Amino acid sequence: MLDEIRETTTERYRQRIFRVDPQKRDVPTVLWTPRKSDGPFPLVLIGHGGGGHKMDESRLDLAERYTAHGVAAAAIDGPWHGERERPGDTLDDERVVDEMVADWRATLDVLAALDEIDANRVGYGGVSMGTMFGLPFVAADQRIRAAVFGLDGLRRPDGTRVAIADRLERDARSLVAPVLFLLQWHDELFERAGSLELFDAIGAPEKQLIANVGQHHETPPHARAASTDFLVRHLTAAR
Repeated sequence: MLDEIRETTTERYRQRIFRVDPQKRDVPTVLWTPRKSDGPFPLVLIGHGGGGHKMDESRLDLAERYTAHGVAAAAIDGPWHGERERPGDTLDDERVVDEMVADWRATLDVLAALDEIDANRVGYGGVSMGTMFGLPFVAADQRIRAAVFGLDGLRRPDGTRVAIADRLERDARSLVAPVLFLLQWHDELFERAGSLELFDAIGAPEKQLIANVGQHHETPPHARAASTDFLVRHLTAAR
């Protein structure tokens, strides 16, 4: 059931903003569905990066890209972002990871129950903070058929392991869905070797790495296009 729906439309998509309530905690959510084709649609769940939110410019761009291919998309606000902005605590906490996994799973439960969504064709895409929370979610939910991760790793630039490195490494080994991983060769937030360690830990039989020069926020447009193409291809392929 979708609560507190606020609906708008553009030439390309129908946008609905609502809230999901797992374990009595509101989760601000947005769903975009194509306007010019009939469902049920494949669905991509989009995780945002640090400092972003469910309807930032990047999320709206991805919504345009996916709905242009006849694929629905949805996003939620991460902790302390968007409608959930509040001070305190740290994102590098396994408890926070568990909460976000629960939020994503509850959101998918709600969306998968809609007649217009094909619950058998669901993907996930999220880099940086979107990987921090999204990789454990995909590892925990077998409904995800393909995923895009990246701009994340097991070590900081000084070589120290991130607080949730053990969790990320463990969950990466349990992944089975095809994965595309994006890497910025001069990422100033994560050590390159630690990012390659995370990619190497991914247990999926099908995995790809796309590396480009540049810092954390300098992912080139062609890599972004490759990530959307990867998910569209896996979710729209003949079953």
